Amino acid sequence: MQSESVQTKSASLKELRFSPASPVDIDRLVALKIAVMRGELERLGRYTPERARDRFLAGFSPHATRLINIDGDFAGCVTVHDRGDHIEIEHLYLPPESQGAGLGRRVMERLMKEAAAAAKPIRLTVLNGSPANRFYKRLGFVETNRDAIDINYVWTA
Repeated sequence: MQSESVQTKSASLKELRFSPASPVDIDRLVALKIAVMRGELERLGRYTPERARDRFLAGFSPHATRLINIDGDFAGCVTVHDRGDHIEIEHLYLPPESQGAGLGRRVMERLMKEAAAAAKPIRLTVLNGSPANRFYKRLGFVETNRDAIDINYVWTA
């Protein structure tokens, strides 16, 4: 497990840790995905609870999914695949009440540091029109292509 201290808005130090996910985490991860993505998926006409669950389960890789913990409490998840020539990030989900406080930036900075140490770019996909597009652009991700649904990005150290 990796650990680092992060500064939050309240100026108190909070410990950020990643821990491995397992199949017993599926229900809470699906619930988190729905809490985070429902509005965007409804906007695109692609939301049903069954579809959200099925799509998450189809891509769920326990060995690649990290639980995000702050001071020992569950605070989200992220899936990190090493694809050989690049790192692929999927399913970065933080509860809506945790968004905007810098946690997503801290998680991504940590993953970017790992990718830089491995000399690999990071690739990820974001829904077209999602506020997450601004977040990734602020972190230095560059759009590589898009379609009606998704925008693909790459980040290189």
